[in-house]
Amino acid sequence: MKAIKNIESKISKLSPGLIGELDHYLDYLINKGAVQKPGKLKQDWAGGLKDVQMSAIDLQKKALDWRQK
Repeated sequence: MKAIKNIESKISKLSPGLIGELDHYLDYLINKGAVQKPGKLKQDWAGGLKDVQMSAIDLQKKALDWRQK
C-alpha cells in the first residue's frame, strides 16, 4: 500500500498534459501483458516467386550471398 500512496503523490504533482501521457502509458502497460489469441495462419505468400526462373538451391545461394554483403 505504501507504493500506491507514493505513486498517488507523484501523480498529484503532474501537469494535466503529463497526466494524459501517463494514462496512455498505463494503457500500454496493461495491454502489454495481455495474451493475444493467435489468428488463423495466413499463407497469402504462396506462389509469390512463381515468375522467378531459378531453382530453390540457386535462390538459397543468392540469399546467402546477400547476407554476406
